[in-house]
Amino acid sequence: ENMMVPKLENAGPPMKLCLHKRDFVPGKWIIDNIIDAMEKSYKTLFVLSEHFVRSEWCKYELEFSHFRLFDENNDTAILILLEPIEKETIPKRFCKL
Repeated sequence: ENMMVPKLENAGPPMKLCLHKRDFVPGKWIIDNIIDAMEKSYKTLFVLSEHFVRSEWCKYELEFSHFRLFDENNDTAILILLEPIEKETIPKRFCKL
C-alpha cells in the first residue's frame, strides 16, 4: 500500500483512489461508504491478496462489483493479483470477474 498508492495517485494520468482509512466518512455506515465510493467511481481496483479474500468487507465489495457487472452490465472491476492465492479460497463467482 505504501508503494502502490503514491504511484497510482501520481501517475499520468493520476488515479483518484478511495482508501477506507483515509477517505471513508466517519460515523457513516461502512456499507454506505463502500457503495457510495463504488457508484461514484469510473473503475474499481481490487488488489487481491490472501488477507483480502478472507475479509468479509472485501468479499462484499467483490459481491457488489459482481452485481454491477451481471445485473447492470457495468464492467467497472479491475483485479490485480498481489500474491499467489490458493484457488480454493477464492469464491467461484469471483473468477468470472
